Amino acid sequence: MNGFRLLGSAFVFTCLLLAQVSPASAFRLVPIEMEFAPSGRGATQIFRLENDTAEPVAIEVSLMTRRMTEQGEDQLEPAGENFAIFPEQIVLQGNQSQSVRVQWMGNANPSQELAFRLVAEQLPVDLGKAPLPGGQVRLLVRYVASVYVTPQGAKPDPVVTSVAPQGKALAVTVTNRGTSRQILRDATLTVTGGGKTVTLRGEQLTGLLGENVLAGATRRFSIPLPAGLPQGPLSATLAAAPR
Repeated sequence: MNGFRLLGSAFVFTCLLLAQVSPASAFRLVPIEMEFAPSGRGATQIFRLENDTAEPVAIEVSLMTRRMTEQGEDQLEPAGENFAIFPEQIVLQGNQSQSVRVQWMGNANPSQELAFRLVAEQLPVDLGKAPLPGGQVRLLVRYVASVYVTPQGAKPDPVVTSVAPQGKALAVTVTNRGTSRQILRDATLTVTGGGKTVTLRGEQLTGLLGENVLAGATRRFSIPLPAGLPQGPLSATLAAAPR
């Protein structure tokens, strides 16, 4: 599972192997993002699985630790005993919903926010149905949701550590030196050099706007090269709306 790009809070993945496809029983995971406290009542949260079809579906739920590369790709590994999940495997009957209780069992006093992915995936199990005809496969549904364990008082601190023209783009490196994630929405980038300042926002920040920088992570972005960019060495500051 390591190394694939995750571009949002939740995702549905499908597997297509042959030309003829039989649709699988579908389900939904709610919510697609959840924040846990490291201790106390907030260390336990409830997800919900919903089957809106008439067919039963088998589902497995797991937690993965999440680290972020400079390109924004997730690197995932099993979370081990940091979480307790009940139930982990479910047969969801047609038009039925099921609550899934998830409890943080790890460090009760982390120094910064910890990021995880909750994965709910359909299992390739035929629940009392005849096997699919030859040449057909089933599309299996897989949701990936965002989970954060956030200590009290955690705050982001995104800092631009480098900025420089790169061909027809402006390369911007951002390190989150804070203790919680920063979503770069409503962001403003102020670039200074040679006694001149240019302020960029909105579409000028395409490629950066709306991206997530986890606590302690470094991200590299490429945005359109702005007109009137100062010559010579550049520095920049970044401001973004609080989450």
